[in-house]
Amino acid sequence: MKNKSEIREKVFKILFQLENKDLYLNDLSELDNDIFSDDIIIETLKDIKNNLKEVDLIINKNLREWTLSRLSKMDRQILRIATYEILFTDIPYKVSINEALEISKKYSEKDDSYKFINGVLRGVLQNT
Repeated sequence: MKNKSEIREKVFKILFQLENKDLYLNDLSELDNDIFSDDIIIETLKDIKNNLKEVDLIINKNLREWTLSRLSKMDRQILRIATYEILFTDIPYKVSINEALEISKKYSEKDDSYKFINGVLRGVLQNT
């Protein structure tokens, strides 16, 4: 069994691959992943997909002089996962934000993306 951090990172990688290849969650079988063996990952992906419009709307409201489409694909997925967790799960918001920052530090294209992500997620918290 994977811990929550590993699950979150796997979900991030899958969401990134989906967007990078212009695929949708229905196209998961086209990816080279072993995701079908992990129900938690599949359920998390489905939940994110089912709530994506609301998640993206909340993120967009908290982007100053930016739009979601202008963000890097990596940062966009990190924000989606953390915002989804803040809005739709019982995961403590501090954990969601901290995990988002750690993923950002590990994968984002810019060294200071984690600061931007932190600011957006703080806005999500304050405005929900």
